[in-house]
Amino acid sequence: MASHEMILPETGFPFKLFLFEGAAGNYRRDMHWHRSVEIFAVCGGELEFWIDDRNWHLTAGEFMIVNSNEVHSVDAPVPNETVVLQIPLKAFEDYFTAEQFIWFSHEPGRRDERFMELVRELYQVYDEKQCGYDMKMRSIFFHILYYLVRDYRVTGLDEEFMRKNRNMARLSAITSYMKENYAGDLSLEEVARVFGYSPPYLSRMFRRFAGINFKDCIQNMRLEFALKDLDNGKYSITETALRNGFSGSKAFARAFRKKYGMLPSSYRETKRQEMGIKR
Repeated sequence: MASHEMILPETGFPFKLFLFEGAAGNYRRDMHWHRSVEIFAVCGGELEFWIDDRNWHLTAGEFMIVNSNEVHSVDAPVPNETVVLQIPLKAFEDYFTAEQFIWFSHEPGRRDERFMELVRELYQVYDEKQCGYDMKMRSIFFHILYYLVRDYRVTGLDEEFMRKNRNMARLSAITSYMKENYAGDLSLEEVARVFGYSPPYLSRMFRRFAGINFKDCIQNMRLEFALKDLDNGKYSITETALRNGFSGSKAFARAFRKKYGMLPSSYRETKRQEMGIKR
């Protein structure tokens, strides 16, 4: 089952840059998609990538370009150092090959030393934050965009491929709306009405293109936001449940245990112990 992820750029920059959260290993990011183009640059260790049921094994010096609305997952079985660069789709608007569409090759196994050097340098400048770093970062970023559109852009894709991407783009808009309204009584019928679809058609869109049904999609959203509330520790279990669209603590506990393998109370206690917080 895939989930939609919303990506917000860094404040003051037209992109988002960070170290992959699975750096310690023994980590998996389940199937998801987003409108932004995403680059995973493996500087050390290794990663396993799945994109549309295809698998790539990345080692140090290799990178993966994930296209807008492309369903993917990432597995980090061992420790790694991976720089992640997320670029909003609008950065490429002068190079769209169709309406709101641009596609990049994955180049499986390719080692492009210059491209990797630019991504490493971008993160180093960001990490050090010396005088003028913001201007330097923009300069490096536009070099990266140049290489992407010159060396990796793909044209001449068939209509069936384009149709699938258009449907994923529609789903992105729909799931963005759902994330803005997930805490309320959000039904399939209501979302279908807002976007001008019949409920059966919208249900089929989720199953066919995202591999998930509507009910599971909204529940996963609620659980993701509830998990952040538990990490924050500001609210009780019952308050967390009600804040995030669950009917009560029992419904929340059932859903949480099914997805994460433990009760919310156990998760919170584990987090407290990790952080050395006493009751």
